[in-house]
Parts: sequence; structure tokens; C-alpha cells
Amino acid sequence: MMGYGYDGFGMMGGAGILCVITWLVIIVDLVLVGIWLWQNISKK
Repeated sequence: MMGYGYDGFGMMGGAGILCVITWLVIIVDLVLVGIWLWQNISKK
């Protein structure tokens, strides 16, 4: 999965795009969790 990340468009077609979308969702989730934790720590 990791090896086929961004250079998987030619070999996998639609699956490569799904892989990129999946990684984007994971990155956005991590950012949102980081912001949420930072806000909770700042309140204390």
C-alpha cells in the first residue's frame, strides 16, 4: 500500500487514486486530533 502511494496511477488506475484519498483522510484526521488535543491542553 505504501509503495504504491503516488506513483501507482499508471499501474493500478483507480486504486491509486483511492490510496491517495485514503492517505489524505488519515492526514486530515491526525491534524484535527492534534488541534483538539492542543486546545484541551491550552484550556488547562
